[in-house]
Amino acid sequence: MNTLSIYLHRPTLLQLPLQTYLFGALLLIATVGCHNERRPQQPLTFTEQNALDTSYAITSHNHTTHTAEDDFHQQIRAYESKDRVFWQKPELVISKMGELSDKVVADIGAGSGYFARRLAMRAQRVIAIDIDPRFIHFMDSLKMVEQLDRFETRLAEPMDPHLKPQEVDIVLMVNTYLYLPQRVNYLKHLKKSIKPGGRIFIIDFKKKKIPITDPPAHIRIPLYQVEQELEQAGYRIIESDDTSLDYQYIVVAERP
Repeated sequence: MNTLSIYLHRPTLLQLPLQTYLFGALLLIATVGCHNERRPQQPLTFTEQNALDTSYAITSHNHTTHTAEDDFHQQIRAYESKDRVFWQKPELVISKMGELSDKVVADIGAGSGYFARRLAMRAQRVIAIDIDPRFIHFMDSLKMVEQLDRFETRLAEPMDPHLKPQEVDIVLMVNTYLYLPQRVNYLKHLKKSIKPGGRIFIIDFKKKKIPITDPPAHIRIPLYQVEQELEQAGYRIIESDDTSLDYQYIVVAERP
C-alpha cells in the first residue's frame, strides 16, 4: 500500500501505434496468472517486460529511475503470481460474499486488480481503489483489453477511499488492512460509504509462522485486534474465519 513517487521514461514506446500497446497488455494477461506470496522473484521474461513497458507507455508521460521501475515490476509479478490461487483461494473468498449480481463492490487496495477483475464478472459494478497511480494505470490498461464494462478504477488517498455516501454494498480489503493509517478512524469514515446492512470483508495474514514472510510476522495484525477495531468503529462482527485459508484469516463485519 505504500505510495511511491514514480516518473516514467519510455520515449520510443510512446511513438508506437495503440495496437502495439494493447497487444502488450494482452500478452501480460496470458503470461502472468494469479497474486503471490512475495518471495524473491526471477527476472521478468521478455514478454512480461514488454507488457509492463507498454502499459507504462499508455498511461504515463513521466520519467523513472531503473530502481523504481524494477520495484514495480516485482510488485506486479508478486500480485499476479500463479501460486496465489492455491494459498489465497480467491473463488472461496468471493463465494462468501453471496449473490453479487445486484451488488456494488469496492476493492480497497486493489493493486493489480487480482480480485477486482474476478469480481467484475459477477457483481453489478466493481470499484478498484488504490493510492498508487501506477496500479490504477496498470488496471486501466488491462480493462481496455478485457473490456470489463462493470470495472471502474479510482485513485484514493491514504485516509480517504474517495467513495460517495452509501455508494457500495460490500467492501473488500485483501492484504491491505495492515497498511491503513489510523485504522479505526479510517473504518469510521469508510462506514459512511457502505449502505445500511452492507458488509466489509478483511482478509489478511495470520500472526504466526507461515511460509510467507512478507509482511514480517511482527507487524501483522492479529485477528482479535481486527475484530476489536471493527467494533470500535461501529461495525457488527458476522464471521471470523481462521481455518478456510492456510495463511490468512477472513473477518466479515456488517454496517448496522
